[in-house]
Amino acid sequence: MINSLLRTSLILTLFLYSSVFCQDNKYIDSLKKLTDSPIDSVRFSAYSDLAWEMKEKDKNAALDFSTKLYNEALKNNNNKWIAQGLNDMGIVYLRSGDFKKALTNFERSLAIRRKLGNKKDIASSLSKIANIKTDNGQYGEALELQLQTLRIYEELNILPYMAQTYNNIGQLYTNLNNYKISNQYLQKAFEISKSLKDVYTMPVTLSIMGSNYGDLGKIDSAIICYTEAKKLFKETEELSYYAAACNNLGHLYRKLGDTKNGETSYKEAIAISRQIGDSSGLVLFENNLANVLIDRGEYAEAEKMLLNSRKVSEKMGLGESVLKTTQSLTDLYILSGDSKKGKIEFDRYRHLQDSIYSKENAIRFSEAQAKFDVEKKDLELARNKVEIESERNKVYFVYGALAFFILLFSISIWAFIQKRRNSKALEVKNSQLESANQKIYHQKEELVQKQKEIYDSMYYAKKIQNALLANEELLLNNLVNHFILFKPKDIVSGDFTWATLKDDCFYLACCDSTGHGVPGAFMSLLNIGFLSEAIKERNILEPGQIFNYVRSRLIETIGNDDQKDGFDGILLCMNLKSREISYASANNTPLLIRKKELIHLKGNKMPVGDGIKTDSFETFRLNYEKGDSLYLYTDGYPDQFGGSKGKKLKYKQLEELLAINSEQPIHTQKETLLNHFESWRGSLEQVDDVCVIGVQL
Repeated sequence: MINSLLRTSLILTLFLYSSVFCQDNKYIDSLKKLTDSPIDSVRFSAYSDLAWEMKEKDKNAALDFSTKLYNEALKNNNNKWIAQGLNDMGIVYLRSGDFKKALTNFERSLAIRRKLGNKKDIASSLSKIANIKTDNGQYGEALELQLQTLRIYEELNILPYMAQTYNNIGQLYTNLNNYKISNQYLQKAFEISKSLKDVYTMPVTLSIMGSNYGDLGKIDSAIICYTEAKKLFKETEELSYYAAACNNLGHLYRKLGDTKNGETSYKEAIAISRQIGDSSGLVLFENNLANVLIDRGEYAEAEKMLLNSRKVSEKMGLGESVLKTTQSLTDLYILSGDSKKGKIEFDRYRHLQDSIYSKENAIRFSEAQAKFDVEKKDLELARNKVEIESERNKVYFVYGALAFFILLFSISIWAFIQKRRNSKALEVKNSQLESANQKIYHQKEELVQKQKEIYDSMYYAKKIQNALLANEELLLNNLVNHFILFKPKDIVSGDFTWATLKDDCFYLACCDSTGHGVPGAFMSLLNIGFLSEAIKERNILEPGQIFNYVRSRLIETIGNDDQKDGFDGILLCMNLKSREISYASANNTPLLIRKKELIHLKGNKMPVGDGIKTDSFETFRLNYEKGDSLYLYTDGYPDQFGGSKGKKLKYKQLEELLAINSEQPIHTQKETLLNHFESWRGSLEQVDDVCVIGVQL
């Protein structure tokens, strides 16, 4: 039940950002005429509305309109519409099931919108990114983003958007089986939607409530919710939601033992998904239909359907769908008597489950909620202080007036007694307020301490990693004129430099491991260990053969679960006696610059790891002249977004920068590269680890 609603939450907020929902062909024709308008704002708005209208009917046309908006806004240097064009492209990619491209476009749009400062647009982008994080099982990050979104909408007091965000947060807690908190958010969403008579939001809330009732075993209540939601989705022509409601009704009928109605509902969901081209929904619904086939003993047909669904899910990066399909395959093989395959699929399922519901994810999730609650309590306490001060001033004014105008001793005494009583009441209130402040202070202190412990661990991990990277003393003894520009995205890095000396050969590596941050750092340590093992213990001296050995060790160690982890990079070997240089490359090539002329060297287009291509790595010989400059680098520098238009720096600009400065002193080159990178990045976030090595031969 949880997984069936994940894809619903992905598109939960998309329809909020347009004032038009269902338009006929006449309206679309009128919009097309507006694209010829000489007024930029009219033309841009027409492109955006057309992209929205065509997103279900013709995705290629929708992508074409959003791309035209982006390109024309770019020419006019109109950042507001550049961000809108990126947002519209993201929506089309999302509806097409290409979550990676959708996420990239939403993040680029958010970066521009943050600079512009329009809070409503910022919240729109945050919500879309959060929904993609939810579908990928990154619940902690998703909650942080949804709470940021909610704060903005509460500040702006935009009720429809608040209702949608309450729905999204409710769905997150449903995914973690925390139905109590989920229902608290859903109830808020339903109350707002009902007061606004919002026929678009109400069925979404009903769907998530139906999921909660189903998981609590209240099947009849769940069927009522989904049936009403399905009816509303059909009326508003929200076909993606309609398909999800059909799918979930299929679950409920199966729980009641009504397999026939369950199968009918799944098939209806599959038919709608095919009609609108919803790949992510199709994968999920076919998985559920396969479970019906398993129950009937039709194992061959179910296996075929599940293997295809998992392949598509892996390609699309749908972690939850991959987990669900793997669980179904485990059940299939066990029930069909194939215990060997059943054990393989069960181990794979357990590994996937650990990665999605990790302890780190759970901590981040709870800390995000705690932070939000603390901030809200601060606001409430601040308001209470103002009210108490106001009440106190009123009391002083009243009793001052009584003392001035009423001279009777008995009434004065009465006034004095009343004043004393009120003072005591205020003391009690102040005491309660102080107690609440102390509690919040301690909560904040606990959060700060937890954060400090996490950062302390990270910085200690950084020390360990730095100790294994290329040693500066070793480099200076063998490469006098060199520089290393090493700038991790996070505290620890997936990029690494490494060097060692074996007999008369000096080895230098510049590599980019899978991922960045903590996962990337783990991979870099593993890769460094295997490189050292190949040279130091196995006495493998040829760079190409060293890469072959490391690849075999990686596949042997972490390749049993079909993981594709490894690294791209370059390994140089310099013979200190003969001065000959050889190298091996994996999806990367060295750059030689001679008298400011670029010379692109050869390389192998495959990773050191379990990739599509697993040919033997070649060892290339480097023909160089004295005075030449050699550069090794990963993709972090050229992939950085920035500049006046928020675009990638790209390899061409990096190579031109290296060529122009190649005859400068080595320390000047490094400083120039770093300054250019920071200037290009500006206020945008660094997107990847950065590593550049320069050597003057």
